[in-house]
Amino acid sequence: MTDNIKQTYTAADIESPTGVNIELTELCNVKCKHCYNPWRDESMGVNQLNVLKIKKIISKLSDAGVFHVILSGGEPLSNYEILKEAMKFLKMHKMTFSMNTNLILANDQNMSELRALGLEHCLTSIPSIDAKENDEIMQSKGTLKKILNGIKACRSNDIRVSANMVVTKSNKHRVYETGKMMAELGCTKFFVTRAVPPIYSSVAKDSENESRDELILSKEDVKKSLDDAIKVKNEYGISIGSLISYPLCFLGDLKKYSDFVGRGCPSQRGGIVNINANGELHTCVHEEESYGNIFKHSLKEIYSTKMKKWRDGSMHYEGCKGCEYLQVCHSGCQMTANAVNGTTASKDPLYQGYSAITNHFDLIVDDKIYDYIEKKGKFFVPERVRFREDTKVTLVNIRWGNYITVSKDIGKFLKNAHQNNLKFDIQSFGFDRKEFLANLFFKDVIESEVNLNLTKVITGLSYDSMYLPKNKNTSNL
Repeated sequence: MTDNIKQTYTAADIESPTGVNIELTELCNVKCKHCYNPWRDESMGVNQLNVLKIKKIISKLSDAGVFHVILSGGEPLSNYEILKEAMKFLKMHKMTFSMNTNLILANDQNMSELRALGLEHCLTSIPSIDAKENDEIMQSKGTLKKILNGIKACRSNDIRVSANMVVTKSNKHRVYETGKMMAELGCTKFFVTRAVPPIYSSVAKDSENESRDELILSKEDVKKSLDDAIKVKNEYGISIGSLISYPLCFLGDLKKYSDFVGRGCPSQRGGIVNINANGELHTCVHEEESYGNIFKHSLKEIYSTKMKKWRDGSMHYEGCKGCEYLQVCHSGCQMTANAVNGTTASKDPLYQGYSAITNHFDLIVDDKIYDYIEKKGKFFVPERVRFREDTKVTLVNIRWGNYITVSKDIGKFLKNAHQNNLKFDIQSFGFDRKEFLANLFFKDVIESEVNLNLTKVITGLSYDSMYLPKNKNTSNL
């Protein structure tokens, strides 16, 4: 294997999404003030999928090579029978799945049933651990107790729970104690997510109107929320992250804020699209623009044509051009930029500029891996890893919705090792790819033959180590 080829592909060469968010229903039992769904005041509960429609969608996703599906809404538990049918059909097609839910309708019985169907993970909302605040944000009574009981029902049925706190001006002071409670309840991850102002709400430049800029935090408040999350992680051991990207130049110290480096923009990386309960296709869940309907159009065709603008750099802010982290950061969140500036490919309100990066990021957290590599220690590709061959790239799915893109020759090597249960070392992989091999290990694509007792810090949801600046000359990118 040689390593002298310059980058020959981009995210625009990915031919279909690796993950899809399916909204089973528009019906929701709460009405969160930060909700991104633009239809919530117009057609709440009108559209929902039935058995025939969900089966047709899943068949199309399977044909397109989708690895992972997120079942959401609205509130997916409010369309419970279809939720169960979706899980059965996804399992039949060997696609992994998870569920985004507020867990208000969760109980021991339905969580037990869903666990038996293969559900392993739920992402839940948790606006605040103050009951009054939680009700105010979700605009419903008794929500906190119901959510906490839902988390307990999941945990008692061996379903992992990640808790997502959308931080606004009304709950920004609750990040630490909310994260603490989530850790104590056994949640595996605590997401601190900045609110994306819905376009329909016209939350924009009028800072004098408090009701309109409730979702826009100051840079200082955003940084404080991240610091509080890091404190929870350090004290209680819970993993942390974000569901909406922060510009890396805003983070500045990428080592300190490494848990928030990896999110990037899944839509611009090519990882995910959204299907509404009426079949309409969107690239980002926060997006109002529709690119077609899954029941009328080919997913691959829509993805490679109308949706391509999300992956070819068209969404990048001009001021970000030339930044070595651009393919990791993707100009922060362009839906937030759109809400604030009135257009995409504009400046994220948290943008600081490349010079604000004071400390760089490295996935390699223990240099002992290099000793193992240099001594020709052996690695293998675990059974859980999945592969997809596109024309110019190979997609490597690590688990659930987590994937990386690799060149065709690397993909062929890893796939061969995977299919034939082969173990390999640096000699067969390529001596000039030592750094790349180390990153594959810490990204959890490969495992070592012997237990190295090295902690793998898997940061970010859509983190692709192949686009790190340090790997430019070792990953064939």
